[in-house]
Amino acid sequence: MQHQIQKRYYMTELKLKEQGNGYSLGEIGALSCFAGKVFAKDVLNLTSMELSVGSLAAGEAVPFVHSHKQNEEVYFIISGQGVFTLDGKDVEVKEGDIIRIAPMVKRTNRNTGSGAFVYLCMQAKENSLEQCVMSDAVVEQ
Repeated sequence: MQHQIQKRYYMTELKLKEQGNGYSLGEIGALSCFAGKVFAKDVLNLTSMELSVGSLAAGEAVPFVHSHKQNEEVYFIISGQGVFTLDGKDVEVKEGDIIRIAPMVKRTNRNTGSGAFVYLCMQAKENSLEQCVMSDAVVEQ
């Protein structure tokens, strides 16, 4: 029995694969081959948050410092290691870490490893979560 090997492919954009009644499915390809940054809001028609995927090459950094007016950010580190500079303080992160940053905190990040630094960034209005998990679920038998 022969096994087919699926080629990993390089993408730098989020493409809409399918859209139906109440859902949108997008694709960016293999994260190990992803480069750059893409935002999901417009492609997936998000209404309550922004989601982005970012990748920085070894030695690369976000070229600006920023903060937000209303939105907190949560970064989930998919691979690699880096440093977030938060109001002037360096905070080291690595694969598997999750960091929440309040809106007013001035931030930037950089790759301090030898491979790609890949992360998901979720952005939503601070203090807007009213229900979550089971308090928001409608369980059907």
